[in-house]
Amino acid sequence: MFGTREELCLELERMFTQDEPLALLIWTEEGVHTACHHDKPTDEEVMLLLETIGSVDMECYREEGVSNKGIREVLMTLREDDGRCISVPASVLERLLKKLERDLIREEGIFWDDGRNTSDQHKHTMNDVQTLKARLAA
Repeated sequence: MFGTREELCLELERMFTQDEPLALLIWTEEGVHTACHHDKPTDEEVMLLLETIGSVDMECYREEGVSNKGIREVLMTLREDDGRCISVPASVLERLLKKLERDLIREEGIFWDDGRNTSDQHKHTMNDVQTLKARLAA
């Protein structure tokens, strides 16, 4: 659940009896700032993270929980995500990744032949390819 203390108390009152035992774990803005302090989240990002935490499916929450590491991963995803999601057949993505990886390897060879180091952008792109390949394999 996500909301103000007053909203959440009303929701809890509606959902549970007065004498029902509960375990309540709370994430606050300060807690999110602390979990992500190295990444220096903006106030807007902190609110998005709180909303994300509050919308975690209960089954998923029981299996995986909500940890500092998980919150940081969500923050990185929020920062990378432009809000658009599309579905692509895995076979199409695999073909594109193979071509991109071959081209990157060829570029790396050209850099070496010219006595130059690969650029940071080239390294990031190769890391992205490896990340996507690992996700496809999972």
